[in-house]
Amino acid sequence: MIDQRFFGEIKKIKATELAVICGFKVFGDRDFVISSVATLKHATENDLSFFGNKKYKDDLRKTKAGAVIVSEADLSELPENVMALVSPNVMVGYAKALTVLCHPDEHLSHICQTAVISETAKIGANCYIGDYVKIEDDVEIGDNVVIGCNTVIEKGCKIGDNGLIRNNVTISHSIIGCNVIINSGARIGESGFGIIPTGSGMVYVKQLGRVVIGDRVRIGANTTIDRGSIEDTVIGNDTIIDNLVQIAHNVTIGNQSVLVSQVGIAGSSKIGNGVILAGQVGVAGHIEIGDGAIAAAKSGIASSIEPGKIVGGIPAVDAGIWKRQAAFLKMSVTKKKKN
Repeated sequence: MIDQRFFGEIKKIKATELAVICGFKVFGDRDFVISSVATLKHATENDLSFFGNKKYKDDLRKTKAGAVIVSEADLSELPENVMALVSPNVMVGYAKALTVLCHPDEHLSHICQTAVISETAKIGANCYIGDYVKIEDDVEIGDNVVIGCNTVIEKGCKIGDNGLIRNNVTISHSIIGCNVIINSGARIGESGFGIIPTGSGMVYVKQLGRVVIGDRVRIGANTTIDRGSIEDTVIGNDTIIDNLVQIAHNVTIGNQSVLVSQVGIAGSSKIGNGVILAGQVGVAGHIEIGDGAIAAAKSGIASSIEPGKIVGGIPAVDAGIWKRQAAFLKMSVTKKKKN
């Protein structure tokens, strides 16, 4: 059951009407009004659910949901009295359904009295600026931007229209596109590592680049993106960056790439379009990862990866080799124990 304190009331709509809007095929005779969304295991006869993971097939067979978003291949697993809303991609269908069922987030056009805004800053129309926000000289904020409490936007930064910047974010030396979401605690544009060890101590190299972020990018909580040393750190359009990710100076990331939690990318590496780096992947500096490449969780990438390649392990190798390595190691250990 969705907690209305946080997400508001689900829009009441007939399952058949939802199917028309989302492009679902309908199987089943029931025509009921959806009252909420729930998991297969906990859904009631008035709830909508979805089957997006084979691990929950037993829950699908036993579900009491009124309707389930499901693939055509899994229709036969549904109980007879459950309506099927068939989608070629269940999770995409579920996302579309939520867009219809959930009321859009709304904000007041308001600037809190405790916010400190430079006279030279430009603030667009219909913005919300929370308590204790600081916006420094020559900052440009687009229309319909929401900025959460205690956020600091330093001199000269630019943020495009429809941005959502949550609480306790700091942004410096950055040009940010439209429809960007930056979650709480993120640090954008801080100084890169820039340290040279010498016999007499450490020498700091001043970082003179920027962070340039495209449109529709999502940046997770407590993620850090360092500005470039001379050239920019660049994040392409529609890229998704999870929580607790570290992106070093001069890194470039293409469009529609996905970086899962605790990924770390060292300086000056280039990540292509449509790349997926799973959780805790580490990427060495000054290498290239080609378009469409995928790295399994905890991979250590020490050299460049060709486009479309799937890799895993430490150091990362072709996924087929990695699996054989793991199998060989397991067999070796097992034999040793028997002996």
